[in-house]
Amino acid sequence: MAKRSKKSDQKVTIARNTIIGFVGIIVAALVIIGAYVSFGGGQPGEIVANKDYMVVDNPRPRRPDSPIEVTEFFSYGCIHCKTFDPILEDWLAEQPDDVVLSKQPANFSPAWALLARAFITLEALDAIDQNHTRIFRAIHDAQTQFIRPEQIAEYVDGRGTTADEFMRTFNSNAVVRAMNRAERDQRVFGISATPMLVVNGKYVVGMDGGQGRALDVVEHLIAMERTPEPPPAQ
Repeated sequence: MAKRSKKSDQKVTIARNTIIGFVGIIVAALVIIGAYVSFGGGQPGEIVANKDYMVVDNPRPRRPDSPIEVTEFFSYGCIHCKTFDPILEDWLAEQPDDVVLSKQPANFSPAWALLARAFITLEALDAIDQNHTRIFRAIHDAQTQFIRPEQIAEYVDGRGTTADEFMRTFNSNAVVRAMNRAERDQRVFGISATPMLVVNGKYVVGMDGGQGRALDVVEHLIAMERTPEPPPAQ
């Protein structure tokens, strides 16, 4: 059997290492580009209705002196909501006092319905701050599967509430009514994915252009809401 020379082996090794290095550069470039786009990079240009945001039919009237409300439709079961959560909180910290943030749980499945009801329960118990990030991490970092409300009750026990308080509130009429309102709002605003943002009950902003772009659009809409509408022509 013929033997390959050392020189031939060296050439093969060099060629292989060159190819591996080239592939590594391409993969790294794709990761950087993906991250850039996901946060709204490369998305300059005019903000356009029906492209960057949708206008809600028959929005609910609001008092002129009320704060501008940004509502996030989210789910604890959504990994994109987990990654967006700290970004949204940092954004809110930079907003003036006339902007408020609320969260509304979305419900696309029985599993998400349980998580939505858990959020509403914790909100009613004023125990969101102690548990919000923990639940995201439990589901997406520790791969915890919450199948029954009792599991969530045990998980939040001692964190701003007790397991017994959680279960009593979870099964209360007030939480059932709040769940019904959340499901109604989801239909009214046409929420088809998470996270999605609603500005002042008038405009719906998705994440198609990336999270950074979505927040740029929200700021544009907030500025529109601050500008008083001109009086009707006489």
